[in-house]
Amino acid sequence: MDDTGPATRRTFLSGAAVLLALPAFSVARAAAADGTVVETADGKLRGAARDGVVSFKGVPYAADTSGRNRFMAPRPVAKWAGVRDALAFGDRCPQARRAGGREIVAPPVPPQGEDCCVLNVYTPGAGRDAARPVMVYIHGGGFQGGSGDGATLDGTALARGGDVVVVTLNHRLNVFGYANLGGLDPDFVDAGNAGQLDLIAALQWVQTNIAAFGGDPHRVTVFGESGGGAKIVALSVMPAADPLFRNSINMSGSGAFFLRPSQELRDPTDELLRVLGLGKGDLRRLQAVPVARLYAANVTALANLKADQLRPVVDGRNIIHAPQSAAGWAMQAAKPGIMSCTATEATPWLLRDRTNLAVTERELATRIQAQFGIDEARAQDVIAAYRQDGPKRSAWDVLVDVASDALMRAPMRKATEARAATGKQPVYLAGFDWRSPVENGIWGGPHAIDVPFAFGTLDKDRLTAGGGARAAAASRNLLAAYVAFATSGTPQNPNMPAWPAYDLARRPSMLIDETCRVVNDLHAARRQIGETLAPQSTFDVTNGPLVHPAA
Repeated sequence: MDDTGPATRRTFLSGAAVLLALPAFSVARAAAADGTVVETADGKLRGAARDGVVSFKGVPYAADTSGRNRFMAPRPVAKWAGVRDALAFGDRCPQARRAGGREIVAPPVPPQGEDCCVLNVYTPGAGRDAARPVMVYIHGGGFQGGSGDGATLDGTALARGGDVVVVTLNHRLNVFGYANLGGLDPDFVDAGNAGQLDLIAALQWVQTNIAAFGGDPHRVTVFGESGGGAKIVALSVMPAADPLFRNSINMSGSGAFFLRPSQELRDPTDELLRVLGLGKGDLRRLQAVPVARLYAANVTALANLKADQLRPVVDGRNIIHAPQSAAGWAMQAAKPGIMSCTATEATPWLLRDRTNLAVTERELATRIQAQFGIDEARAQDVIAAYRQDGPKRSAWDVLVDVASDALMRAPMRKATEARAATGKQPVYLAGFDWRSPVENGIWGGPHAIDVPFAFGTLDKDRLTAGGGARAAAASRNLLAAYVAFATSGTPQNPNMPAWPAYDLARRPSMLIDETCRVVNDLHAARRQIGETLAPQSTFDVTNGPLVHPAA
């Protein structure tokens, strides 16, 4: 609604005239007084106030990573004089324009480039006395795409509603952030984990500067969905990250549980060099290859190897233990955590081919056999276990649940169990149970549907916009749990019943929707039969016969 009537406009114009008459230093003082100018260790920043929140966008936390800095650990930012505008998002790491058939960022798309170590801060009010909890969001998109500036990642509503300081960020991805070059040249020893080292640099920036934005550096929670959650898993086995955050929230981030030693992952590097026509002694020349050519060569190299993406590597220097090792679980369990999944994680992949909606009983059994390498009788046992949730469930319903469990829900639950078994810090298991009514409900509760609920940006995603009162209530409940966790280290809050930490006797999950409830051993029959099947990686599922019958 436009409330700028004639009287309001006259007042605005009169105020503008007075403002123009003031000396420049008076304007600067006014900006500082209302919290839109904040001084960091690198220099002063000017933000913008909207809806009770001040945002600072495109703030550099590390130097430009191009040229001689390509593939290197992040370098410090050069300090600046005067006041630097922080009013627009910074560059995203070079990547594809689309991910999973959907725009990564709603138009207008921010520019891409190697000067991508930037972050955004949303605060209800600057000032060192506020000491609000800090929630640092690490974006999804696997290790190959995404950014912290999408419409659903606007931190305004979360900062205002939760009275927290929200940080989103960009960092190096794909070949720029995870090229495993260290085994060929010691000068590039950090290249395979450069993207993770960027995240550490961002968290170090938070420790140094967030108090000036009204945040408490002793109460930093990292949270992330999909690839963001996977990056949090990798951070948890990096000693340098240990003092930089207190809690973690992993939303469907199963993609880093299978990280491998760097020496086992030479093929992508060798193939990249072959595609570019370079030798193993030519790594310095890689720093001069144009961005578009380097990105395209990496895509070609991965396609030639039938691989999906580059990932962090267990190099013994930055990542010291595989996440699924006993030592890796112990490191992850050293901090309180929330692990969560959505109701039907696999629908975004399955619905890329709408013929999957008409899968038959025979096709369902055949695809389960092929995916898990089992015989027909065993496949029928799997189907029967999944039908214990409802005997009239269609073949499509069963396919969605089998694929969702294999893709996300089973590995996330197993990680929760492994952390709980250490007896260290509490870990809480959640199921986000809201389902979209769009297209007669075929999407269910797909992968990433929880992101706009956590940020309070339901109007920014087509699957959540128009969700009405029920969606709004589910958003309030999810936000309340995450804010409580960031504030106190426990998700207990008045919007839901008591949420017990996970244990192997009860296996409790909090189902979060318009109303919330605790369920012990959720989908027990599915869990029990799933434990007898071969584990599947995200690549195995998204490229396998469950999703692609011809695979």
